[in-house]
Amino acid sequence: MTIFWIILAAIVAALVALFQYGYIFSNKKNNKRKPWFALLRFLTVFTILILFLDLKFDKTTYQTIKPLLLLELDNSSSIVQLKADEELKADYNSLINHPSIKENFEVQEFLFSDVIKPLDSLKFAGVETNIFNAIEQPQKLFKDRNKAIIILTDGNQTSGNSYSYASIDAKSAVFPVIYGDTTNYPDLKITQLNVNRYSYLNNEFPVEIFTTYSGSDAITTQFKITSGNMTLHQEQIRFSKDNPSQIVNLNLTSKKVGTQSLKASLTPLTLEKNISNNNRNFAVEVIDQQTKVLILSNVLHPDIAALKKAIASNQQRDVSIQNTDDNPDLNDYNMVIFYSPDNAFAKAYNQAKQLNKNTWTITGPSTDYEFLNSQMTAYSIEVDEEVDEVQPILNTSYTTFNLEDYSYDDYPPVQVPFGAVKMNTAPDVLIYKSIGDVETQQPLWFTYEENETRHAVFLAEGFWRWRAQSYLDEKDFKNWDELVGSQIQYLASNKRRNRLELDYKTFYYQNQKIIINAQYLDKNYEFEDNGILNITLIHKKSNNRTVRPFILDGNSYTVDLSGLEAGDYKFTVKVENDQLSQSGALSILEFDVEKQFISAHDQGMKKLVGIDGVYYQGQIEDVITQLLNNPLLKPVERSSTSYASLVDWQYLLGFILLLLGLEWFLRKYSGLI
Repeated sequence: MTIFWIILAAIVAALVALFQYGYIFSNKKNNKRKPWFALLRFLTVFTILILFLDLKFDKTTYQTIKPLLLLELDNSSSIVQLKADEELKADYNSLINHPSIKENFEVQEFLFSDVIKPLDSLKFAGVETNIFNAIEQPQKLFKDRNKAIIILTDGNQTSGNSYSYASIDAKSAVFPVIYGDTTNYPDLKITQLNVNRYSYLNNEFPVEIFTTYSGSDAITTQFKITSGNMTLHQEQIRFSKDNPSQIVNLNLTSKKVGTQSLKASLTPLTLEKNISNNNRNFAVEVIDQQTKVLILSNVLHPDIAALKKAIASNQQRDVSIQNTDDNPDLNDYNMVIFYSPDNAFAKAYNQAKQLNKNTWTITGPSTDYEFLNSQMTAYSIEVDEEVDEVQPILNTSYTTFNLEDYSYDDYPPVQVPFGAVKMNTAPDVLIYKSIGDVETQQPLWFTYEENETRHAVFLAEGFWRWRAQSYLDEKDFKNWDELVGSQIQYLASNKRRNRLELDYKTFYYQNQKIIINAQYLDKNYEFEDNGILNITLIHKKSNNRTVRPFILDGNSYTVDLSGLEAGDYKFTVKVENDQLSQSGALSILEFDVEKQFISAHDQGMKKLVGIDGVYYQGQIEDVITQLLNNPLLKPVERSSTSYASLVDWQYLLGFILLLLGLEWFLRKYSGLI
């Protein structure tokens, strides 16, 4: 069809040229130059008509694509522990400098420990090893390319899924190279230690220790728990090839308030190669009393059970439920929760005011709002018998305590009084009401301070559904219980709010993330997001000083202290250009999971790729041979076709202009113009 249009364009162009120069329907005398003029006009018209046909031409180019070689180096400290770092470096250099590798592969290099990142410097400083990610993630990242994944590792994994069950896709070939001695030596190890983080003064707290033995001979060793130079417990433990594990259960007594640092240890064997895994440091924070909370209610309701369970989820709290007829002495409690108050609560409210007790008022099915308004000066609620069903909107700017980890999206509705809330003081609103799709500025849950006391108000019935929803979402009650716990912690103390508040634990394990959060408020007690905060830590034993800045993270400031050496620290947090500071102390307990290994581990890789697919240090030449002979890892020739239209040809436009210009010049020269 295209040929037909081209022929037709040629005929039309010829007719136009012959007609314009008098060859058709003309009696004029022919000029000997007319044929040339006609030819020029024919070429011009024909070229223009061809442009209207929008002819396209394809062009195919070919490109040779080399297979990928993803080189992944284990950067964890266990490589040094097994004295295999120099061998790994030597094999790495041999691999990347091999001429056949340079010629036949596109090489990309990575480090991995707990995460994978491009190779910059090899320091063997990783505190955890996740080999599963080192196998899976590159396959996902380069899923459309044929590739070889060479993993230089000791095979010891401390986090993540078992890599022996990782998947290998059809476009990938995995070549593990194991470093370190794979010989099994006799070894004693404390594999796990379970202990509660908190204990009460003069109370017993349980400790559970899991110990293992690898060896063929029957042995007896001594197990100890010490605190400083004092031995708190010791006993003999027997192991054998048929009985390689023992569980030690015991109770210790907390005798001093504060952080009690302890150490569990197994006496090493004579031939034991690694004794660092014979010890495990742990700690318990000893507190001198529980927070006693009273829930005062004259009705039975699922909300009360949900509230009690949330509060009691922390062993530092003791919860009692009573009614007004019991005439409880509020002086025996740190704080009081009034659930569904009515006229019968008058005496309790008066006693709470006299004792300057912190309170939490929660409305319920029998709340008398006229009575409640008569007791409160900070707020009032419009009296209306109707109720609304509302959902929560978390106020991310709430500053009384940290809300960073809380989430309440799509929580079921609760019933609230229909009347509006009028505030007579400046509240700190934790949750606003959402009615249907309308987000309001009416408070559902708020706190405020009055004289020397703190108070919370929760205007809802049916919040037990939120605790249930927390379990449906997370498979535990943590989300809801921690929010209630934060509210109890705020109300259990009469300490005035400081403009600089710190949130931290008194002790951390060395392999954990060590995070300190800070709340910095301006003089109006509103969150200040322009502060410059720094923490100065001093190691109590060595007096080494460390200074690190806080970074803004949502509605708080955080600093990551991970990587500090183990020991006891005192610290001070200061706000630059403001006369604010807070001091404290914390302990970092020594625990390096990478030091728990006495040999390299090749069994996982054998399960993954087969016995013949695992290589060892010094066998890089064998790996290179397999790379070059693997049919999957051959260069691929890829074709790409591009299409171009005549309209896009600038040279054709220039040709048309040249024809028109030449025709005009010749006509002018011949006196035809």
